[in-house]
Amino acid sequence: MPRYAIGIDQSYSGCAIVRYSPTDGTASETIFDFSPKQVGTGIRRLVTVHALLREHFAVIERLGQITHICYEGYSYGSKFRREELGELGCALKLALATQFPMHLERRIHAVAPTTVKKFVTGSGRADKDKIMLAVYMRWQHEPSSNDAADAYALARIADALATPEPPELKFQQEVLATIRNPPKKTRAKNAA
Repeated sequence: MPRYAIGIDQSYSGCAIVRYSPTDGTASETIFDFSPKQVGTGIRRLVTVHALLREHFAVIERLGQITHICYEGYSYGSKFRREELGELGCALKLALATQFPMHLERRIHAVAPTTVKKFVTGSGRADKDKIMLAVYMRWQHEPSSNDAADAYALARIADALATPEPPELKFQQEVLATIRNPPKKTRAKNAA
């Protein structure tokens, strides 16, 4: 049975999902248009997004064994559409939890946007064009968009998490260590 790692980059208007096969090095991209014009607004939009993602994940699951799934976490510094992004993030997380309940604890990972950038370029501050170029230069994969480049990088992170051998590059090893052992959250000093 083939083995796959999945990377997911979700934005306000869409979602890029990459299924990466470490066996033969191939990748398959799926790009969803989740703009309000395509899927509506409000609750209707969330229900549609959830249903489309669940359906897509069910197809992926039938194709082979899913080793790990990485999705891009929230960009906490964002100022616009935070509520809608949170709702869409919830729809994605529910679709993952429903389709892959056995993977929840150890095989599904939220990866901060700066961590994705660091894994690809060595810097958490790289812009989108540098990410696309680095994905091509590092892995000879030509993504169809910036979102697909991020999803491909997330799929490569997912594959690296499933592989016992550490990557050659120190900054990639650091990224994997951070994902495997996230820093403990500290309590506020005056919390009751």
